[in-house]
Amino acid sequence: MSMPMQVLVLGFCRTGTASMRAALKVLGYGETHHIGRAMASPAEVDGWNAAIDAKFCGKGARYGRKEWDALLGDFRAAADVPAILFAEELVRAYPDAQVILTTRDADRWWVSFRETLLVMLDVRRTRLARWLDPYGYGRFVPFARRNLEILLGPLDALDETQAKRRYAAYYAEIRALVPPERMLEYQMGEGWGPLCAFLRKDLPAAPFPHQNDATMILEESRRQMGGIYRRAAVRVLAPSVLMISVCLTMYLRR
Repeated sequence: MSMPMQVLVLGFCRTGTASMRAALKVLGYGETHHIGRAMASPAEVDGWNAAIDAKFCGKGARYGRKEWDALLGDFRAAADVPAILFAEELVRAYPDAQVILTTRDADRWWVSFRETLLVMLDVRRTRLARWLDPYGYGRFVPFARRNLEILLGPLDALDETQAKRRYAAYYAEIRALVPPERMLEYQMGEGWGPLCAFLRKDLPAAPFPHQNDATMILEESRRQMGGIYRRAAVRVLAPSVLMISVCLTMYLRR
């Protein structure tokens, strides 16, 4: 049985959505759906790609409440891509869900986006890792790029002016879509007060979480790619080491 969707975090990527997910967990909403959760299941990636094909490519029927429950029914909150590609559909499919719109100064957002996601998803930087790990990194990078290119246009040609224009347009679309009484606009640094008042939750004793800053994102990307390279090296070297050991053993026995 699916759980009722209670919170939709519709802020753009790199506006504090990771910290908001952590905050919602502290407030009792459990894990929030986001792209990392989607990537944990090939079937879910297929489901989201089918939804993207239906909405943006005219392939197949558009998703309704039944299909969204199948994708999101294990969660009481959703944030970031791929969910924000379907902000209008989700707001209407879950009329009782409250909406949080995380915001950030456009100049600071662009610098953060450029120095994290554009680096992490660069096709040249990730080429070897994608080839060595086709069912992990090789799935994640194309899927993440597809999500972001729907929002911003081709990433390899993206410039600051175009990115900021689309960023502003996205926020205008969400503000026009959601009634003010159903939505909280939240900027990181405001603490628990406005969030707890909006969600009607008691103030936690713990400090407001801080997640996914630029250093954390790039370090995690380097860690993942390093792990892929190490595992590949082991796969390549292990047979050679075994063969050398066998040959050396046979030689010593003669």
